[in-house]
Amino acid sequence: MAILGKIRERSIFLIFIIGMALLAFVFTGVFDGNSSSSQDPVLIVGEEEVGIDEFSRQVDYAERSYRMSTMQAVNFAYEQSANAKAYAQTFDAIGLQVGKAHIEQFIKNDPNFSSDPQFQGEDGSFDPNLFTDFILDLSQNNPQGFEQWKSQEASIKNNLRVQQYVDMVSTGLNVTDFEAQQSYALQNDIIDLDYVRIPYSVIADSLVSVSDKDIAAYIADNSETYEREKAIDLQYVQFTEAATPEDKVLIENELRELLNTRVEFNEVSKQEETFPSFADVSTEALTSFISENSDVAFQDAFVSENELTGNYANTLFNLPLGEVFGPYENDGYSNISRVIAREKNGKAKARHILISHKDAARAAETVTRSKTVAKKEANALLRKLKSGGDFAQLARENSDGPSASRGGELPEFVREDMVAPFSDFVFGNRVGAFGVAETEFGFHVIEVQDKKDVVKLATISKKLIPSEATSNLVFTEATQFELDVQKTDFQELASLKNYTVREINDVKILDESLPILGAQRQIVRWAFEEDRQAADVKRFALSSGGYIIAQVTYVKEAGLPDVEEIKATVSSLVIKQKKQALLLKQMADDYVSLDEVANQFEQTVSAAKAVNRFTSMLSGAANEPDVIGTCFSLEQGSISKPIIGNSGVFVVQLKTKTAAEDLSNYAGYKASLLNATKQNTQSKVADALRKTFELTDNRSQYY
Repeated sequence: MAILGKIRERSIFLIFIIGMALLAFVFTGVFDGNSSSSQDPVLIVGEEEVGIDEFSRQVDYAERSYRMSTMQAVNFAYEQSANAKAYAQTFDAIGLQVGKAHIEQFIKNDPNFSSDPQFQGEDGSFDPNLFTDFILDLSQNNPQGFEQWKSQEASIKNNLRVQQYVDMVSTGLNVTDFEAQQSYALQNDIIDLDYVRIPYSVIADSLVSVSDKDIAAYIADNSETYEREKAIDLQYVQFTEAATPEDKVLIENELRELLNTRVEFNEVSKQEETFPSFADVSTEALTSFISENSDVAFQDAFVSENELTGNYANTLFNLPLGEVFGPYENDGYSNISRVIAREKNGKAKARHILISHKDAARAAETVTRSKTVAKKEANALLRKLKSGGDFAQLARENSDGPSASRGGELPEFVREDMVAPFSDFVFGNRVGAFGVAETEFGFHVIEVQDKKDVVKLATISKKLIPSEATSNLVFTEATQFELDVQKTDFQELASLKNYTVREINDVKILDESLPILGAQRQIVRWAFEEDRQAADVKRFALSSGGYIIAQVTYVKEAGLPDVEEIKATVSSLVIKQKKQALLLKQMADDYVSLDEVANQFEQTVSAAKAVNRFTSMLSGAANEPDVIGTCFSLEQGSISKPIIGNSGVFVVQLKTKTAAEDLSNYAGYKASLLNATKQNTQSKVADALRKTFELTDNRSQYY
């Protein structure tokens, strides 16, 4: 309704815009030379290209098959395509091929082919000749099917080549006895040490000066840490389309009309027709009545009070049979509800232990007991429960039903949800009762856990949407703000109009979702258009209704950041670095004792026991790998030179070093190390191969 109103009001403007867009589409390439045939490929890996047609098919497949969002599918297709092109060029370079024998062996071992009866010989095993005849028949009588097979065959060949290559790499991986011994020692050798830590806080920050030149030097020295891709900072104001109180009254009035009997003139029959009120509609006609008048379909189900939501749950649950309540608002809808049925103890909670037998419905193949034996087992379990047995434990150990792992627990249910004998027992016995019921599935040992009264409500719901007048007003306000902000400061104008400004920092070129806003790829693409500058502004329509007026506040170019951008973050690191230098100047290289260090800086001597290199944890000082690593290199009783650590400068004294007792045989340990090394070999190989090629990524031009 609201959207149609906008179209009607701005139809001439829209026609003009659409016309210009069509002209732009028709003439694109005629004047700028960019026709579809000369489009940049989405991806270039070395000498291989992936065009938009090939790439978009992969994206579509990922979206359909894996239910990915568009950008998730784009990134997935990019990874797959880049890996495939890198592998293909590598295979061609080294001459890695697969032949007919490889493919036959793969098909023979693949159950999708080998278990197909049409490819099995008289002895039930896979017959390659039958498969060959099948492919030959496809080539002669089913060209489309043959083309599909050729595509599948190419995929099989590629997968086999990848597996062969990964297998060759894996074969080259090894762990020597020496490496195993060193790794074992790394994890199990321990030392006891004493240490003095001089925390960096002993030097006041006010005694250390940090210039922009210092920060720039630190950034340059740690360029790998601070190197970044291009990013954009944005700010925006959101104009939300929501139903106003006046809009809600209009919608409520529509519902109120349904509370009364209506008489309308039928133009076809030329007679007056009487329509019953919601309260007077027969039970049989309710579904049709609700379908004609509600935005939400009729829910023909009993519910307990705690299943009802909103402020009126108690009121609705306790309405007399046949009474109507409303209009009332709940979860974005205006509603009227009528109680059409009520049942005392109509919903139950129970748990059960199913003892199946070989003749029972859906019995597993492993169930071999007879019906007589099943009944005896069920009764034996019942006796255990009545004697205080743990129901959940007995269910996990004995039940043949799918709820065994949950201790026999079942979700709440009404009588019609279960087979009759099961429901008869549950609804015919008090809460806390135990018993056995026989069904087509076997014998159920049952405990009745709870019962609740339930009602069935018929509800007519109208979504609370803005009227055309409200939508037009929001559009006008958003458009006016977009125009005004071209001539004044974004923040000042928003403050003047009492609009809330929200900021989004470090938006990347392939981002799909933005904080709070969710999926907003249109905004990201606009922000990264060529020559986009700070202070640029644009209005965007939201799929959920309403508008965003977005402004670029800062363009962070790829490379190292400017000093001002990360000054606050880096300053503390530079201060720490300068404090390290100042402390080292004050310290001697050859302390006689730790007490000497402690007295100099008014610190205490601490002890750490059973420390190993694998965890690098030092009690009282957290993670200090450099300190612990240095200590392992000391002779027993010796004192180290000052060591720069994460939390201060350390001087340590090795007290004892205990080497782990050698294993009698390192074969098992070597095998575990080798397995850990070979984990994720295929993905690691793909990453390594990709890095040997120059990659050109044009995803952002198309998505």
